[in-house]
Amino acid sequence: MQDEDRYMTLNFQLKKRNSIQTSQLKFKDCSVILHWYKILLGISGTVNGILVLTLISLTLLDSS
Repeated sequence: MQDEDRYMTLNFQLKKRNSIQTSQLKFKDCSVILHWYKILLGISGTVNGILVLTLISLTLLDSS
């Protein structure tokens, strides 16, 4: 009976620890995804800015 109590206590602690580790991994994965999302957003914004400036300069060249 005493062994069963120890097993239940250890088993509960392991499950609790595993759930904490899983939530930390999910949080870490989200932060990595957010980091790459910000990088891609910056790159696409830069490319769009270059395209808009090119369009403006081409229309100004065409009109003159």
